[in-house]
Amino acid sequence: MGRLVVVGGLNMDIHLFGLRESGGQAPLVAEGHLAQPGGKAGNVARAAARLGAEVTLVARVGDDDFGQHCLEASAGDGIDVSGVTTTADEHTGFVAIELERGKHRSLVFSPGANELLTWADVAPHVAGLTVADVVVAQAEVPPETLSALAAATAARGVPLYLDPTPPDRVRRDHLLAADVITPDLDEAAQLTGRIHSSRLWTRSAAAELRAAGARRVLLKASEDGALLLDDDGLREVPTARVEAVDETGAGDVFMAALAVRRLEGGDWDEAARFANAASSLSVSRVGLALPDRDEVAALARELAAAVRPPG
Repeated sequence: MGRLVVVGGLNMDIHLFGLRESGGQAPLVAEGHLAQPGGKAGNVARAAARLGAEVTLVARVGDDDFGQHCLEASAGDGIDVSGVTTTADEHTGFVAIELERGKHRSLVFSPGANELLTWADVAPHVAGLTVADVVVAQAEVPPETLSALAAATAARGVPLYLDPTPPDRVRRDHLLAADVITPDLDEAAQLTGRIHSSRLWTRSAAAELRAAGARRVLLKASEDGALLLDDDGLREVPTARVEAVDETGAGDVFMAALAVRRLEGGDWDEAARFANAASSLSVSRVGLALPDRDEVAALARELAAAVRPPG
């Protein structure tokens, strides 16, 4: 199996439960909280390692307790953290997340050292990659750094999987270099400039993104599964019906599972089902839930029996 290199943000995530106002100018009161390493790249790397991939994480953290905790947790998951640079003059990124009825909302985000990630940080870790490997990146990577990464992977024929988060940082050269982009419905709406309205809109948005340069679009449609569009046409990818407890990191688990299954030799349809299975299991638990290989594979087999024909 090839190697997975994940480039992007590494943060400390602080989940807040049961927020309520206490009156006047007093601070909000939380019934509970959970702090754990996160960031989109950190989440993808940890989930992929849990699923059996050989992973290198390329990111920046500050020289502080949060950064040390993120490094130790990532290394403890078997991730190669030689690509994580500790920055003396900037803090580790963090996000405070409110959880209510299974949905999460970022209340405060401070990118910190993430904004200082440069091509010089990234280049040594992609120089030896081949077509058998995969690079995963998010649009939270500084745009110039992501452009340099896009050019390098395209020149070497290395597959680049792009999570277009946040959408306002996505450039055309990023799309042109990506082997696949994986927007959710809100991100697709921002990328196309059109408000999500129906399943027909979802198909139209996927087609518009592909016309904009993406080689392949895998649009995540929540409880409706996903929509895969490439040279082989349009396919609906089923998902499992689960009670969503916490959607935090579900998109990152999706990306990790997609990359892992492709590295193992699975075709795109199989990999998309595997990704949906992993994401479904992730949202059924609190915090960043990292499903293991056996449970993802079992659910993916169930989804394979529910595949809808193209149309």
